[in-house]
Amino acid sequence: MRHGLPENAHTRDAADPPLSQAGRLQAAQTCERLSREPIDAIYDSTLRRAVESGEPLATKLGLTITRIAEVGEVDNGEDLYISPEAIKAAGDWDVFLRDPIGYYGHDETEFRERVLSGFSTIIGANAGKRVAIFTHGFPINILLSHALGLTGLANFVPRNGSITRFMGKSLDALQVLSVNETSHFSKEVVR
Repeated sequence: MRHGLPENAHTRDAADPPLSQAGRLQAAQTCERLSREPIDAIYDSTLRRAVESGEPLATKLGLTITRIAEVGEVDNGEDLYISPEAIKAAGDWDVFLRDPIGYYGHDETEFRERVLSGFSTIIGANAGKRVAIFTHGFPINILLSHALGLTGLANFVPRNGSITRFMGKSLDALQVLSVNETSHFSKEVVR
């Protein structure tokens, strides 16, 4: 799942923002939907917006969240959070699209390897189980692109609070079941 909308989604602001009111509503509705499924384990990326997005599900199911930084967003460990919306507002969208990970000052290959390693760890530790992972746009893109054999890191636009589903016993045997599910959102979240 992609985390709910953060507090400062349209600004360049301090690192690791909490969820906004809309983001908390997205998280609650996503978790309500997922609580009706047999979830065996919950993971998040350690970033506050992912942690806060998964907490309602953990509370409802009585599960502990396992934190794994490797499935964090490109701003993990940085002192500045710059959302895609803020990049667009600053007029940097074309620069960003040419090298999305480089825009944040990171190496694309290293970032991709870190994210895939994190997902591989989760898959390996949970064979035959249903796992909910609260993560971010780039990690979801990386996993989708890997599973579908696509190049690039910005092939999809996972919506805040959306669900993307995979099935498989290993990183190299994943099937994509759905992308960007949002049917669980009420009208106030859909706008």
